[in-house]
This record gives sequence, C-alpha cells and structure tokens, in this order.
Amino acid sequence: MNQRNFNIFTWTVLLVSILIPFYVWGNYVGWEIFDVSLYQLFPLFGLLAWMIMCTHYFTGAVRIKTGLKKSKYYGGATGALVLAFLLLHPGILAYAQHDNGFGTPPESFVDYYGEALILAGMLGTISLLIFLSFEIFDRLKNNKVINKYWILVSISQSLAMTFIFVHGLQLGTNLKSGWFIYIWLLYGLALIPCFYIIHKLDFENIQKNR
Repeated sequence: MNQRNFNIFTWTVLLVSILIPFYVWGNYVGWEIFDVSLYQLFPLFGLLAWMIMCTHYFTGAVRIKTGLKKSKYYGGATGALVLAFLLLHPGILAYAQHDNGFGTPPESFVDYYGEALILAGMLGTISLLIFLSFEIFDRLKNNKVINKYWILVSISQSLAMTFIFVHGLQLGTNLKSGWFIYIWLLYGLALIPCFYIIHKLDFENIQKNR
C-alpha cells in the first residue's frame, strides 16, 4: 500500500464509520431528525464517538505495519469531533434528566437506565474519564515521566474502548435489534488485532529506551 491508497483508505473508513451510525439512528427516529427529543438525540453521539475512535485504531495499525504517514488533517479533524461527541453524549442526557426533574448525575443516570444496568452505565463514565485524561497526557507526552510510562496511557485507552463496546451492547437502543449489532460486533473484533499491533510496538519502544 502506498501513501495515496492509505489516504483513500483512511478517509473512506472514516466516512463509513460516520454514515453507518447516522443512518441507523435516522431510521430509529423515523428521519424526523429536526423534531427529536433529547433522549432520542444523545445516543447518536455515543455511536459516532466510538466508531470514529475505532478508525484511529484501524488506521494506526495499518500505519505501523506499512510505515506510512498519518493522513493530513485526519488527526486534528477526528480528534475534535471525538472530543465534542464524548462530551455531548452524556451531557445531553444529563441536561434532559435535570430538565425533567431527575436531578444530576450520577443519580439521574441511574434513574434513566435502572439499577440493573448500573455496571454498564459505570463503564461509560469510567471510559469517559479515561478518554479525557488522554487529552491531558497527550499534551504532556514530552515529560520524562509521562513518556516513560506512556504504555500505560496507551493500554488505558484500549481498555476504555473495550468498556464502551460492552456499554453500547448493554445500553444502546440502536443495538437492540437489526443488522447494526453485527457491525458493532465486527468493529469490536477488528479492534483485537489492532490492540496487539499497537501495544506490541509500545513494548518494543520500552525495550529500545532501556
């Protein structure tokens, strides 16, 4: 694969990973996209955030194996989108619950999905904190201590991706029926070799720096 083909692959995977969840969500709300409730709106951003983050792993693994460069503008554009969607997903639900008299998180979240699914809900909260911590660690990457233990930051992100995978299966209204669940499972399975490739490089870098 050359750089041009990799760029095409990168943007194609990203486009597909945006269009699929939007199409599924659009069907879910009957394409009344300008007349939806906050409760109908917030799931879309969770789907988009996770699937876009999956493309980071897919393209990152390919780059490691091929030695190609990251596509121009891809990192900045997707990073901004993911951060916005990560905040909008729980933020909209928190606002809707508060507006309807259910108080504030975490109690209002438990009222929404029920105590039986509290673990799945907690996985979402933990993952959000891990993802947000990356925004801090990434800006401190040149710090000697952070750089030395970067593998822990890297593994924590993969762990958060796994938590969200389970969170979506347990709570995702768009994953309860239809073909989209198979797409979700396919993306989850595709992450496994990506985790291996990326963290294998992490360990190799540790060995080199010793």
